[in-house]
Amino acid sequence: MSYKKSFKGAKAVPTSWTVSYELQVNGRKVVPETELSITGEAGRFRFIRHVKTPTSEWIDVVGGRKGWTMWRSFDQSKIRTVHWKNKTAKNIIKERKEEKSKNDE
Repeated sequence: MSYKKSFKGAKAVPTSWTVSYELQVNGRKVVPETELSITGEAGRFRFIRHVKTPTSEWIDVVGGRKGWTMWRSFDQSKIRTVHWKNKTAKNIIKERKEEKSKNDE
């Protein structure tokens, strides 16, 4: 189950909010499950969504230190790195399942 599917309809957001599931950071396209590093935070975070309100803007992510996964929200300017290679356990398992299904065909 992807975060996009599980959180999209979980709670109604005010009509003045704009929620998107794609973001451009330093020329890189960020979609749900893309791994990010956040300035001043330990570990890697997986992107969930980008939210804009009339007064503020933030990204919702899940992750952190290994063994201490949590839901967090940060200002977009706090993104330090958009990672090319996945290292979180959830993403590695997902990649291995995809490779196995391709090899089985």
